[in-house]
Amino acid sequence: MATNSGPADEVVTLRLPAKFPVGDLPRVALAALLRLHRIDPADVGDLAASVQDMTNEMNASGSDVVIDYRIDESEVAVELSGDGRSLRVTAPRS
Repeated sequence: MATNSGPADEVVTLRLPAKFPVGDLPRVALAALLRLHRIDPADVGDLAASVQDMTNEMNASGSDVVIDYRIDESEVAVELSGDGRSLRVTAPRS
């Protein structure tokens, strides 16, 4: 996991190789970041489940998956790249 910090936001990147047994890793990484930022997981709804489902789908196709977790003052955003596509899922911070 790599961290890129800027003055306004923080980005954590998780890179999963193709066919890597993903398990709960994407969800656990998100939970750890929420904890560091003192965000109640209930405040971001179904974000963790959506990230987990999309990661599993991309990984099952035999593609590397790159997940960028971004947390700023107004939202929690997760960007997934893999299987020739990119997806972005967000949830507002309460």
